[in-house]
Amino acid sequence: MTSPDQSRSVAIGYLRLDVSGDSEFIHRDAIEELAAKWGYDLVRTEEADEFSVFPVAVLINAARLDRAVAVFVPSARHFEGCTVPDDLLAVCSVVTVADKQTYARRPPSPSEIRSVTQQEKEMN
Repeated sequence: MTSPDQSRSVAIGYLRLDVSGDSEFIHRDAIEELAAKWGYDLVRTEEADEFSVFPVAVLINAARLDRAVAVFVPSARHFEGCTVPDDLLAVCSVVTVADKQTYARRPPSPSEIRSVTQQEKEMN
């Protein structure tokens, strides 16, 4: 992984170490390989395990921080319930490397966006 190339779209990788097990390095290499082949600049790979607290929230924050347009993951098994989280798809697309499936970014519709009340603002 290198510093971001301004001509390529930024992506990050995601691994659940407890899911990858002994295949961690194979999964990491596959993520890096497919991202490069598809023209993405992979700037980091986020890691989580069964003890991680809110791993998807951490991944979403990383994607926002890096302005990633995609997350590359070995398979949907790396997400709870083997399902790509809608919260993540609201931020970026997700590519599952094993089957080369792309889950397109789906920004929330206006009806899904909840406005914050003044009382909630004051609580923070």
